[in-house]
Amino acid sequence: MSIINQCLELVRGEAYYVTYPARPLPQDYWEAKQDPDGLVRDPTGEREMRKEDVRYIADYINARAPGTVLDIGFGLGELLEQIDDKNTCHGLDPSELAVEVAQNWCSAKLRRGVLERGHYPGEMFDVVVANHVIEHVDEPLPFVSEIFNILKAGGDFICGTPNFGSAAARVYGERFRLLHDPTHVSLFTDDSLIRLLRDTGFIIEKVEYPFFGTRFASVDAFESMVRGDAKVSPAFWGSFVTVVARKPDHK
Repeated sequence: MSIINQCLELVRGEAYYVTYPARPLPQDYWEAKQDPDGLVRDPTGEREMRKEDVRYIADYINARAPGTVLDIGFGLGELLEQIDDKNTCHGLDPSELAVEVAQNWCSAKLRRGVLERGHYPGEMFDVVVANHVIEHVDEPLPFVSEIFNILKAGGDFICGTPNFGSAAARVYGERFRLLHDPTHVSLFTDDSLIRLLRDTGFIIEKVEYPFFGTRFASVDAFESMVRGDAKVSPAFWGSFVTVVARKPDHK
């Protein structure tokens, strides 16, 4: 059974994700590398574009009451840079380059590493963000459980990940572009991610599929989806899902 069909089968059982074997990545994740279209991309030179990609998350956080925010897998700090100074921000990322670059752009308290139990006190944060992160985590269940633990009651977990049950995944199968990242090891669908969050104890507040109004939305993308004959799938609506999940208030 193909990996995409395995993901589609998640709707039939109790599993939350499909394990996909990691492939070696010869450089730091944030160094220049080839994308699925064969273009060599340098994230450090695309900062303004990447900031725009996560602006909707910054807007959501900035609309909340001021609080303490943790960005897990903060990359080059594009989100942290946009969060209002009224918040106290922390960042956690395993990349040495990420820490080096991000500290030039934001005042957050940055830490190199991955989330482990005991890294942060329980109920420390009002918001925890893990955008383009959970698919890189070998053991997503304890990862989500620890996020629930470090969130305050009434706090939000903002989780964004590829949707391997999307239209593009179904049309393109093994040519779905989000299969091409060698560090994507835990593959979710929107349904299975929501189930995991609910079963952990979260209340789902919001589900978004960022596409329209972004740099990815184009006539070419639509036409490629209709034809289904490209070497790799286009970026398309539904290929990425962002879920806002709230830890219930104790009151």
